[in-house]
Amino acid sequence: MLRTKSPVRLHLSSFGWLMVVFVSSAVALFAMLYWLTSSYLLHEVDERLRGEVAEFQSIGRNEAITNIDALSRRDIASSRPYGVFDEHGIRLAGNVTHLPAEPDRTPFDYVQMMPDGARRARNHYRGIIVPTRSGLRIVVGHGIDEIQVFDRTLVKTLCIGLALTLLLATGCGAALNMMANRRIRAIGETSRDIMSGQLNRRLPTGGTNHDLDRLASIVNTMLDEIERLVDEVRGVCAGIAHDLRTPMTHLRAGLERVRRRSNTLDDYASAVDAAIGQSDVVLSRFTALLRIADIEAGGRRANFDAVSLDTVLRDVAELYEPVAEDRELSMIVHTPIPVWVSGDVDLLFGAIENLLDNALKFTPRGGLITLKAGVHAGFPMLQIDDTGPGIEAGEREAVLRPFYRSPSTQSHIATGHGLGLSLVAAIARVHGAEIRIKDNQPGCRIELRFTNAPLAGIGVAFS
Repeated sequence: MLRTKSPVRLHLSSFGWLMVVFVSSAVALFAMLYWLTSSYLLHEVDERLRGEVAEFQSIGRNEAITNIDALSRRDIASSRPYGVFDEHGIRLAGNVTHLPAEPDRTPFDYVQMMPDGARRARNHYRGIIVPTRSGLRIVVGHGIDEIQVFDRTLVKTLCIGLALTLLLATGCGAALNMMANRRIRAIGETSRDIMSGQLNRRLPTGGTNHDLDRLASIVNTMLDEIERLVDEVRGVCAGIAHDLRTPMTHLRAGLERVRRRSNTLDDYASAVDAAIGQSDVVLSRFTALLRIADIEAGGRRANFDAVSLDTVLRDVAELYEPVAEDRELSMIVHTPIPVWVSGDVDLLFGAIENLLDNALKFTPRGGLITLKAGVHAGFPMLQIDDTGPGIEAGEREAVLRPFYRSPSTQSHIATGHGLGLSLVAAIARVHGAEIRIKDNQPGCRIELRFTNAPLAGIGVAFS
């Protein structure tokens, strides 16, 4: 039960912290907006009041009393009050009732009861005291009730806006959370199907650039590779079972026959020799499989060095030249320039050896085998052509899988264990090379293009 609730608590806590940060940011923003607006309006009032200082500080006594008395009778006298006071603070004229105890020439706030029709109202003012040369002190006021009403309206507006923003943020957060949970549930259900063995399932994507879509695409690519590897393992297992059944059946049948019929030591010796031969067949299969696994592990990349591909090609051709002569086959080696690649010389020798052995095996007597090493489109490339039956277009990918034998060639060749081209494909992958099987018209053409290998030499296009 605790395990079920803990993710929810974590989710609510995260959401709560996001809301706290969001609310704090919104309150700080609205507070700054309120402060800037209110400060600006008061600053404008203060600038007007300071302008009155320059106007009244040099006015005479009688003129000050006359002007202030006239100003206090205007229609706007309640919002722009004036007052004249003598040296003792006694009011001489104006509608400001008393002299505030505030410093001169500094704006200040004060409150005064002013007539409003038949009643008196409490008004708020911003004022300044102007000392004159005649010894009088003039109080100049400016009503700020409208500013305070605007401030209260602004606060209400900001509070309503904040509430609506929080409501919208909560709704959007809940909607996004629901959408994310729906996606996560779909991904979880698909993941459980994949874990149950349905490796052909893929995580759902919405076709957008969303983070979950990008992550799902990466996982789907990984699942494609896992499915391919699992299929290869299944194929290898099935191939091993199928390929080893024949030698093991022969081995058992031979031993059964010897037990029933043989009576002499020579018969038993022949049976042991036959059993050893069949065991060697089985061991050769496992040796080839282990070699493929060792190559694909990639550990040998640490020992890569510069390898002269043309030299390795000539060495393999020289080794198999007696075999070609025995089968009455012509073999041509074309290496016009030095071709260098980064790799393992033993692995590259083994790959070329398997390709040439395949060509010798399937090319009929009187045929031609051509071996080329050069540079094509800026990349080192190896090419082996023969004039045999070739490989059908639909089987050119399948022949690279372990234990695969083309039905069209099984009648021609009975030897081999179906791992030669698989070994070549593994060596090509570990060297970053592309293997291509083409039609030689007639026969088969196999190319190894080393796209990730550094090279030295002059580019030569293959014909």
